[in-house]
Amino acid sequence: MIEVQKRAKIVDEAIAELLPEKELGLYKAARHLIKAGGKRIRPIIAMLVCDAIGEDYRKIMPAIVAIEAIHNFTLIHDDIMDRDEMRRNVKTVHAAFGEPTAILAGDTLFAEAFSLLAKCDVSALNVKKAVELVADVCVKICEGQFMDISFEHRMATEEEYLEMVRLKTGVLIAASASLPAVLFGRSDLFQYLWDYGINAGIGFQIHDDVLDLTSEEIGKDWGSDIVKGKKTLVVIKAFEKGVELETFGKQKASIEEIRKDVEKIRECGAIEYAVKKAREFVEKAKKNLRVLGENEGKKILESLTDFLIERKK
Repeated sequence: MIEVQKRAKIVDEAIAELLPEKELGLYKAARHLIKAGGKRIRPIIAMLVCDAIGEDYRKIMPAIVAIEAIHNFTLIHDDIMDRDEMRRNVKTVHAAFGEPTAILAGDTLFAEAFSLLAKCDVSALNVKKAVELVADVCVKICEGQFMDISFEHRMATEEEYLEMVRLKTGVLIAASASLPAVLFGRSDLFQYLWDYGINAGIGFQIHDDVLDLTSEEIGKDWGSDIVKGKKTLVVIKAFEKGVELETFGKQKASIEEIRKDVEKIRECGAIEYAVKKAREFVEKAKKNLRVLGENEGKKILESLTDFLIERKK
């Protein structure tokens, strides 16, 4: 997707400008994951929405970068809680710099995000509304992470999993899609774009959980979800079908042991079920984009939405 790659480059340039790496070592840790790359899906969604509604994304580029900062803040803290050692083919922040520094690095990105929001070239009232929205989104992300942690002590239902994913992943993508409507005063579009982001985010996360079991080239610890006992949709369906997973919750397992369990999950139809559910959520998401009319920005956004559940890593 050439157009998406172009926008990703613009985002990277904006990140370098708006989130510079200062001399203090804290900033090396805070920029570690951002500099390692990433798909920049959330900021690109915001840029494409700006294009689709006929607004200049440059006026709100600080908010677009703020979304990426918050995303990386959540990744740093998530990796600490999950004890993951790799992400984006590099060491996680706590693995590279130590847990105390990693916590501070995440907190720094969180604070910088709100500072960036205040720098948007739109009305002060709309900036205020955006700050309120992003703050509420951050609270919801914490609620989702808390739910995820609570599942470590019990089995989750499919409904509980979907609610956790809505909070942990969906709301930030929803914010990415709807922030342009808030900042440019297009309240008539807000709910459509918010609902788009929620459904796209759920589909994205279900696919991500599938990739954890089916792709050894995703840039983080392969099979980490299963050995850490994560209650993903795939695992929930497999257990419903009576499948016994030898590596589930074992914390450590060989690649061959993980492969055997993945094959059991595949044979029982759990992966196929999750893939189908991810597609259903993405199709629901795209229906909300009809409000944008027919234009190039919307067309690219639809293609990007499909990519969320077609990517290989």
